[in-house]
Amino acid sequence: MTDFGWILASLKSRAGNVLLSVLLTAFGVMLAALMLIFAHHVAERLSADGRGIDLVVGAKGSPLQLVLSSVYHIDMPTGNIPYEEAQRWMNHPHVRTAIPLALGDNWRGFRIAGTTHDYPAHYSAELADGRLWDKPFEAVSGAATGLAMGAEFVGAHGLLPGGHAHDDEKYRIVGVLQPTGTVLDRLILTSLDSVLLLHGQKGVEHHHHDHHHHGHDHHHDHDHDHDHDHDHDHDHHHDHAHGHTHDHAHDHKHGAEPEITALLLVLRTRTALMNLPRMIAHETALQAANPAVEITRLTAMLGLGARTVTILSAILIAVAALSIFAGLAGHLDNRRDDLAVLRALGYGKFRIFRLILAEALAVALAGIALGIISACLVFSVMAENIAPLAASGAAAVFPPPLLWVAVAVLAAAVLAAALPALRAARIDVSRQLSGGF
Repeated sequence: MTDFGWILASLKSRAGNVLLSVLLTAFGVMLAALMLIFAHHVAERLSADGRGIDLVVGAKGSPLQLVLSSVYHIDMPTGNIPYEEAQRWMNHPHVRTAIPLALGDNWRGFRIAGTTHDYPAHYSAELADGRLWDKPFEAVSGAATGLAMGAEFVGAHGLLPGGHAHDDEKYRIVGVLQPTGTVLDRLILTSLDSVLLLHGQKGVEHHHHDHHHHGHDHHHDHDHDHDHDHDHDHDHHHDHAHGHTHDHAHDHKHGAEPEITALLLVLRTRTALMNLPRMIAHETALQAANPAVEITRLTAMLGLGARTVTILSAILIAVAALSIFAGLAGHLDNRRDDLAVLRALGYGKFRIFRLILAEALAVALAGIALGIISACLVFSVMAENIAPLAASGAAAVFPPPLLWVAVAVLAAAVLAAALPALRAARIDVSRQLSGGF
């Protein structure tokens, strides 16, 4: 019998114990792999999507929610803010770049973001085809949306699929972005006016003109004018009258005062990063959230859960190692005669030792493979059915730290098998074959 045949026969003879050990190992590896895949995805998204954004200005509420909804597009906005008030901070001397966002609609779950050309420029996005939008209801599609050049579509109410369709106005794709590896891949970009006009608000092109001619003097009396309940206005972009005509939708001079969802700021100095949030909080009804601070808090919260999963995984892997040890130890007591025969046939002590270790490693490798495959399948299902994961383009990948998990499991299996393997290698052949104990 070959070494492989002996190992296979040994595993078959104790199939129940082997199956238990494989399942315990697989479950521990699956939990560890799920945690690592999720952590890898979060780290990649946080790095790519939050690149260079110093502050997010928006309606008061949860700062973390504001950051997640406006930078990462995986949560609901905290509300809307007056565009006129936003202009004060867009033109502040400490602000290098200001990117307004008007959210409220989606197409098949992909968010439609009213913004300016500064948004794709911030992420160094390049066009695969076409051009950027020039007028209302022209749109540029992200690489993951599946919208091709010339496609026409209507937006749906809300930020999740299944909302009421805005049949009164169609968007037309005039450009398609190359894949960027950022949140832009999952967005449909259009002008601010596209979103504002569709929701019964005034267009803002004339606001840009007026602002540059009148400077900052008109901003000092804003605070009392806009101190209202933003939670009530959370769905302002959704609650427009559906009866306006096509001509009315393009009328920039009529309708409600424009409001946007948030303002992404890139600042000129680190000092401004400390001073502007305090200034905004004291002088307005808005809030300014620091993405770096909020993401650190989020990471800390996730870290607590990750530590719990790590401990549970370690416990399961340790139990699996004990199961391997118990299975080998008990099985060898029943196969001492077979081992003695192998020794008599010329098998050396080291070869016997290797056979027992190989048996343990076979169990561990089966558990590792089953655990990793299960983790990828589970994460893929989660990525399709959990909205934040789906919105962030989550996909099962093999993070490098998972190799260390595999090494740890194999090491645990070797340690578990070491004592039974030593006992098997040191068996007294003559005594065993003569029936002595």
